[in-house]
Amino acid sequence: MAGAATAIPSDAISSEEGDLVRAELERLCNDPLFRDTTRMKRFLRYVTEETLAGRGGRLKGYVIGVEVFDRPDDFDPQADTIVRVQAGQLRRRLDLYYAERGQDAEVRILVPKGRYAPTFEIRQSPDIETEADPEGFYRPTNAETSDPRPCIAVMTLDDLSPKPKNGEPRFADGVSAEIVNALVQFRSMRIITLGPTVTAISSGRSVREVGAEYGADFILSGSVRRDGQVFRVTVSLIRCLTGEHLFSRVYDREFQPGGLFNLQEEIASYTAAAVAAPYGAVNRYNRLSSDGRQDSMAAYNCVLRYYDIKLSPTRNQAEALMHDVTRVTESQPDFSTGWAIRSLMNVFMATQCLPPENIEVRLNEAKRTARRALSVDGQNAMGYYALFQAYFHQGRFDDADRMIRRALSLNPNDYSKLAYYAICLALRGEMERASIMQSAALRLIGRAPTWYHLPQMIVDFSEKRYDSVAGLVEKGLADTPAIFYLFGLSAKAYLGEVEETRAIIDAVLAANPNYQAEASISIELWHLEPKLARQVYDGLALAGLDITSLKSSI
Repeated sequence: MAGAATAIPSDAISSEEGDLVRAELERLCNDPLFRDTTRMKRFLRYVTEETLAGRGGRLKGYVIGVEVFDRPDDFDPQADTIVRVQAGQLRRRLDLYYAERGQDAEVRILVPKGRYAPTFEIRQSPDIETEADPEGFYRPTNAETSDPRPCIAVMTLDDLSPKPKNGEPRFADGVSAEIVNALVQFRSMRIITLGPTVTAISSGRSVREVGAEYGADFILSGSVRRDGQVFRVTVSLIRCLTGEHLFSRVYDREFQPGGLFNLQEEIASYTAAAVAAPYGAVNRYNRLSSDGRQDSMAAYNCVLRYYDIKLSPTRNQAEALMHDVTRVTESQPDFSTGWAIRSLMNVFMATQCLPPENIEVRLNEAKRTARRALSVDGQNAMGYYALFQAYFHQGRFDDADRMIRRALSLNPNDYSKLAYYAICLALRGEMERASIMQSAALRLIGRAPTWYHLPQMIVDFSEKRYDSVAGLVEKGLADTPAIFYLFGLSAKAYLGEVEETRAIIDAVLAANPNYQAEASISIELWHLEPKLARQVYDGLALAGLDITSLKSSI
């Protein structure tokens, strides 16, 4: 059965899909509808190639007039309508082609009205069929869950400093605006802006009343005070229903007139990460108090449980979440984050669970569901992050790098993305970049999970600082991808603890006779740089674990 065509954002197109688009472009240009239309073919080729190259945003009437239709530099697209006329004719011919000869095309190139950058519809394989459960699966009404995400009301910070001089910007306004800008990058939250705290709460209304009036679950408020050359910024997060203070932070920074923008951005980034990121205050609180809301907030609970998977990964949790998020996305096909979670769970099951199974099938399904997420919401950073993981584990590093750069451009304050990227960079031998990404992640989180420190472990191992690496075996890395446990075992062997390491390996093999083969597959999936891989192999061989001779079929 043929799958549905899905419009994919141009920056989510892989190199292979770019080749499919170019093949479709050639078919169009050779079709009788276009064969003899020299200028129209030139127009179509230009906008398609520019969009595939990531320059679709610069496709304006003036640029096309000069580059395609050889108009002079003083070309005025308002006076000379050649671009608009040709675009209209191109749209009509494309519609005619896909209504007739191209109706079964695997790829469609379309130029939506109101823009010149084309969209690319790529026919996807059909969805995995799920068992229907119309009676047992709760479908909330629009009134109940028109948007189940938690809502944070951001109040303009109170400026407690002396009144600024005429023309001098209010630092509190700048910090408030930057906090809102940073928070909206976390798409699992709804963000609204209110006036200063003094006008909203201190006027006599409680936070509960303010929350009820604006539909907010949490209020982020605070103040700014300048004392000489020091700025003190205080930020608090309060739960509207109970008045609980879930988060509070004080930032003391030196006043530097030339660095105010950087200072505002720094404070906003730290605040947004501490409040709205996967392990931030809102999600930590909701994970503790979500029982009883599961029926009415099925979609959002899938998001919360995804964060729990990242905190404590097990196969059973992943399978249960995969089952539930599949049902939710089938019921709510516009739940972009749900499709992204399906993608990430497929990657998780392929790369971080033992024994690995159906690896290539799962990674391909991960790509399909990530693209589905992006077809619903082309600005969903989690969708690009999922594509990054799938491409990386398939060894398509250029495509993977493009996806993670896009994900981080959409949300630079998500420390889990930074940490995972750091791990991948370290395994590929890019130690300097890995250290930069890891440092950025750790700056944004208070108490980091153990796996956030894995990039430094890889760096230490590559530089033969085995003492720090071996200690991770005792810290319990057995639930992380097998490859990281192998680093610790290899380091212990290099330190001369051969008998102890062999005893650990024997115990693991007794519990799982297939561990040797699974370890080999794990190393293949994580694509270690050859020199680093040889270093791991040689250490394990000292303890009697030889995985270099094994052949795996991924």
